[in-house]
Amino acid sequence: MFKKLIWTLIIIFIAVPSTCHANEVNPKVMYTYEALTEDIYQLSKQYPNLFTYKTLTTTTFGRKIWAIKLGNGKTSVLMHGAHHAREWMTSALLMRMLERYLEAYNQHQAIEGFNPKIFDKVSIWFVPMVNPDGVTLQQYGLHAFPAYTHRTLMDMNEGSRDFARWKSNIHGIDLNRQYPANWENLKGVNSKPSYQFYKGTMPLEAEEVKALVAFTREINPEIAAAYHSSGNVIFWGYHQWGLTHTTKFTDDYYTIAEKIADITNYELEEPAFHQQGGGFTDWFVEEFEKPAFTVEIGHLIENNSLPLDNFPSIWKRNKTIGLFLAEKALQRKKQ
Repeated sequence: MFKKLIWTLIIIFIAVPSTCHANEVNPKVMYTYEALTEDIYQLSKQYPNLFTYKTLTTTTFGRKIWAIKLGNGKTSVLMHGAHHAREWMTSALLMRMLERYLEAYNQHQAIEGFNPKIFDKVSIWFVPMVNPDGVTLQQYGLHAFPAYTHRTLMDMNEGSRDFARWKSNIHGIDLNRQYPANWENLKGVNSKPSYQFYKGTMPLEAEEVKALVAFTREINPEIAAAYHSSGNVIFWGYHQWGLTHTTKFTDDYYTIAEKIADITNYELEEPAFHQQGGGFTDWFVEEFEKPAFTVEIGHLIENNSLPLDNFPSIWKRNKTIGLFLAEKALQRKKQ
C-alpha cells in the first residue's frame, strides 16, 4: 500500500506542470505572430498583477496588434518593434525584455544595477509587432494568405514568390514612412505599393499606423523607443529638435541618447538637417516635444531578416534599456 502511494505521488508530480517559471519566449526559432500571441496569454496568467494587454486594432487578415503594459505606474514609456516585416527579431527582443523584467520584479532581483521596483511607479507599454500581416507574409509566404491575394502580392514583390525581403504591410505600404512629419517631402520612395519604400497616398493611411498614433496620444508616454534591425546605430533628434544643444529639452535628450549608446555600444548618429521624416520617432518628437529613439539592433543587412544566431549578442546589448528608460521617464516627470 505504501509503495502504491509513493508511485501515485511520483506520477502526479511528473504529470502536473511545474509552477516554476520557464522562459516562454523562445528567440532560438523564427518568432511568429502565433508565438507572440501565445506568449502574451501565458505571461498574463503567470503575472496577473503586473501584466495587462489590449488590442489596438485587427489587421485586414484578422491578426491583432497587441499592446502590453508592464507595471502599475501612471508615468509611461512606449517601446515597439516590427514596423518592417523582415525585422521580426525586434519582436522577440522586446518580448524577452518584458519577460525578464517580470521575472526580476517577482524575484526582487536587480538587473545590472537597475531595480525592477521602478514598475510600481512607471509602466512600459510594449507593442512588439506593429505589422503582423507583413511579418507573416515574410515568414511563410503566399500560402499563409488567401489565393485571391497571391497575384497582387507577387506584383508588389516584383513577380517573385520569395518574400524574405518583404518590409511593407500586406497592402504594400512601408509603415515607417506613414507618419505626418514632413511626409509630403519624402524622397527615395516608390510610387506604387511595393515590398518596400512606398509611403502611401497620405499619412496615416495604413490602419496599423493610425492605431499606433491614436494609442500613443492616449497614453502620452514620457519617452518612446522604436526598434528596427539593421545598422547597429541609434538615431535621435528630428530637424529643430536635437540639432543644437542649446535648450533644456535638447540637453536632456542628448544625455539620454548618449547613455543608451554607452549601454548598448551602438553608434550614436548625430541629427542632421537632411533627416527626411515620415517615421514614428520623427512624428513623436515633433508632436510631443519629448525624447524618442530609433534603435537599429543588428548589423547592416539587406533583403532579409537577421540570422537567429545574432540574438544572444543583441540581447546582451539591449536587456537593460527598458529599465533605463523607465528611470529616465520618472526623472523627467518629476522635473
